[in-house]
Amino acid sequence: MPSSGFRSHPAPVQDYAAAVEKVQAIQARETATPGFNSRLQTILMSHGRKTGRAVLWFHGYTATTLQFKPLAELCFQKGYNVLIPCVPHHGMQDRLSAEVSKIDARELVHFSDEMTDLARGLGEELIVGGLSMGGVQTAWVAQERADVAMAIIIAPFLGARIIPTPLTGMAALAFRLLPDILQWWDPEKKEHLDGPAYTYPRYSTHSLGQILGLGFQTFALARRKPPAAGKVWVVINDHDESVNNAMVQRLVDTWQRSNAGNVQTFHFADELGIPHDCISIEQPTAKTPIVYGELMRMVG
Repeated sequence: MPSSGFRSHPAPVQDYAAAVEKVQAIQARETATPGFNSRLQTILMSHGRKTGRAVLWFHGYTATTLQFKPLAELCFQKGYNVLIPCVPHHGMQDRLSAEVSKIDARELVHFSDEMTDLARGLGEELIVGGLSMGGVQTAWVAQERADVAMAIIIAPFLGARIIPTPLTGMAALAFRLLPDILQWWDPEKKEHLDGPAYTYPRYSTHSLGQILGLGFQTFALARRKPPAAGKVWVVINDHDESVNNAMVQRLVDTWQRSNAGNVQTFHFADELGIPHDCISIEQPTAKTPIVYGELMRMVG
């Protein structure tokens, strides 16, 4: 995957009113999109003014903004403005929509950059966090954006647990080049997947390749310089059934070799039994009181 198009081009919004106006325009565009589920639109929790701190959360692949809403409410109660944008190709009424296949790494970069710009207008300081695909987006933001006070990277999908670490790059390339295959997250339950009723029950091999591609581009950037964000938390779930944690640790090691003194890791122990989607309260095995407690300590 050529490296062009993977650098940040910051254009932060400074004015609170302008930021809110941009969010409202995004919401209007989403609800005007044929087939979009308006319940899943971009969420803004605002105190009606620019606050000392704002928080931007990126949801996971095939999830929606509702995934982070309960955690966002805790941030809002602490006095922070909060933004949860709907990532492109998510939020469709038809949960079997072909939109699931259209994820593109460069589009994710542009979107992450744009949402960081927008959220800068909501608070004097900005915290950015995300899970899985959103964790990869957050890792890229942490690498590129010096105007982010803190990044919280939660179980980033830098590799799949079932793919050996040395083969991850080859698999990512194959996913992008070979014909796309739509797979059920759970082949037995299919569209009756356990957990949130608003998620897509299928994933696309093409899209996984694009997300992994963004991860590899972030690795490439990390080998050149330390992360630009003020502070970086990398949250590793030792029980994660989806993510290759060795790849996550490899990113941490890459940053530390670049003399990054702003990177810290936090582990959720395997015995806690926390699922990969550790954010959605609808997950049957969710341990969100534990997870939210730790994340809120990081948010401050």
